[in-house]
Amino acid sequence: MSTERGPSVPGPDDFDRQLRDLTSGSGGAARYREPSAEERAKQAAQRKPRQRAGWRGSAKARQLRRPVDSPGQGSRGPSRRRRLRLVGGNSARRPAPGGRRAKLLSIAKVVGILVGFVALLIVLHLLGLGPQ
Repeated sequence: MSTERGPSVPGPDDFDRQLRDLTSGSGGAARYREPSAEERAKQAAQRKPRQRAGWRGSAKARQLRRPVDSPGQGSRGPSRRRRLRLVGGNSARRPAPGGRRAKLLSIAKVVGILVGFVALLIVLHLLGLGPQ
């Protein structure tokens, strides 16, 4: 890596000199100037008050606040196929093909957890860590 200094990077002596100038107050005029509180109040008083939007402006603002749809969605949201409903409710529906197996698997998990918990209690009792 080169240790040469470019024109934009000041040397250590230049840096010290600039720091001394800043701390002594002889650094020159500030680049940016913040307006005082009095000047800000005058500027605020000179501004024209906003006029209320009419019903057309309100409608346009409401329309602009709506989220933009992606190209594949359209105006009614994502496209979905609708299912026909059976007259008489859901009682005539057949269960899902994997529904019974999923239910049995869920029951087996619960039973396995309970058996494991009881076995843990028995082992702890035999070790003398349970209630005496």
